[in-house]
Amino acid sequence: MSGVDCNEVLQRLWTYLDGEADETICHDLEVHVQECLHCRQHADFEVKLRKLVQSKCRGERAPQQLRADLARLLSSLP
Repeated sequence: MSGVDCNEVLQRLWTYLDGEADETICHDLEVHVQECLHCRQHADFEVKLRKLVQSKCRGERAPQQLRADLARLLSSLP
């Protein structure tokens, strides 16, 4: 198993998906996600969600309700 655990993967996943994690962290996360079904499913969901949001909000400002819901969800994260 790689040098990270599930909690660390989930905490760093957005940084990784945004391309903001350093190479060592990227490698550790990739290894863990390949070996851990739970984390792989979570990462796959996040990638699909990001693609969906991008496709639906391209060229337009997100609706106010969506922005408010996302802000509320993000503020509830640890």
